Amino acid sequence: MINTQVRIHDKFSVEFKIGFVTENEVQDENEFRINTWIFIPNGLDINHATYTKDQFYADVKSNMRLITPVFSLTDIQMGIGPFPRLHRAVEKLLFAPDDSNTENYVYQTKMLLCILKSALRETSAEIGRYKEEPEMLALVDSYINDIKKIIAEYRAIRDKLLKSEALTSKQKEYFLFGDEFLGNIVELTTYQVMRKLSGKSYYGEVKPRLMRLAEGENENRRLMGYNVPSEHDEELNSLILIKRNILKKFVESDLYLQTVKKKDAVFVREFYYSLAAGIAMFFATIISFFATQRFGNFTTSLFFALVLSYMMKDRIKEMSRAYFSSKLDRRYFDRKWKLSIRNQEIGWIKEGFDFMEEQKVPAKIMSLRNKSSLVEAENKIYDEKIILFRKLVSLSKKEIEKYKEYRLSGINDVIRLNLTSFIKKMDNPLIPVFLPDDETGFKTIMGNRVYALYFVLQCESDNDAYYKKYRLLFNRNGISDVSELDEIDAE
Repeated sequence: MINTQVRIHDKFSVEFKIGFVTENEVQDENEFRINTWIFIPNGLDINHATYTKDQFYADVKSNMRLITPVFSLTDIQMGIGPFPRLHRAVEKLLFAPDDSNTENYVYQTKMLLCILKSALRETSAEIGRYKEEPEMLALVDSYINDIKKIIAEYRAIRDKLLKSEALTSKQKEYFLFGDEFLGNIVELTTYQVMRKLSGKSYYGEVKPRLMRLAEGENENRRLMGYNVPSEHDEELNSLILIKRNILKKFVESDLYLQTVKKKDAVFVREFYYSLAAGIAMFFATIISFFATQRFGNFTTSLFFALVLSYMMKDRIKEMSRAYFSSKLDRRYFDRKWKLSIRNQEIGWIKEGFDFMEEQKVPAKIMSLRNKSSLVEAENKIYDEKIILFRKLVSLSKKEIEKYKEYRLSGINDVIRLNLTSFIKKMDNPLIPVFLPDDETGFKTIMGNRVYALYFVLQCESDNDAYYKKYRLLFNRNGISDVSELDEIDAE
């Protein structure tokens, strides 16, 4: 199964979070294919000549990681999932603080925090979806009570570790990193919940409890000597943000995959490039034999004929290489990533990029594009440019499930596409629009000039196939909106 989420990452980047879930129980190797068709307005002047394959890959950043095991906040505080594993790891560490037990204890700490972060994100999203007051209040109460119990249990372990004389300061420090990270994500989620509830009639009822939860984390920072954000100290706040990013990478490090990148179909490409050289040499040799028979040896005519044959050989070789390269790019991929967990290979990902002519795009994709009559009229003069970004994924269900103690379902591929290359030839973001006015005859207002990119995702796995369509609006000031337009099952 393939799960897709699209959102704005920052002012000029859109993020595609693609989840590849290994569900095929019949065979070990699970295969996934996802084709992303990008429809670009002609006015942006993005085409073969102005936007190369290398530029596209420079604009794309991909992070691949294991899908976080799923537990709710209630599960976690009730002892279902990560806490029992962490308690066992801590007891082993206190009994024998060797390298093996340290590694396991650090791993269990990180996994608890990763699972908790995911659970907090889901709870915040769920609160945002509820409309009725009773259900909302019950959910907020559950959130506050669950997170208080989780914080208390984590910090009880922290105090136990800090009192131990058998552990080194470095071994204790790992847990303190997690403690600071825990405070950061609890505080962030709590403020997100408050923002979603502000303006509601019952917000005044829950606000004091939510504020105490957030303020409690600030108090814990002061108690433990962690940095506390200040309204009047920009330098300190910048350092805090840097540290938070480092803590995030530390906590999530065990979920990130090891990747080895290389070109796809290297031997096949070399064979066809050699064939191109052979074709060029074949024609050059024929001309040389003909010229020798026609003009004889050591003549001026033979000299010019050989120079001409060399010139033709060089051009034929380059044209043959270009022809074979274009055919290979359509059949094979540009690059291949080998995916590993702690040096154990679990699968691979292949990626390919091409500009596509409209007549070569499948009819289903073009029907999903659903262009308006005005756009169709424009395309008779100026063609809309179409990019195809292909991705083929193969994962071993058996190898993924071997990893440590958790049952892991697959991987997430988080792809960020930076659009700064697309804005170079845009018009000004604000365009004057004129309206009639009784006093002056007219008045001027400013209209927001935006461009639209359309993304059609074609997703295929062993168990299902479907399409998704998204529209992205942006201008020189950045991205203003990303929205899913529809979802249509494959026929």
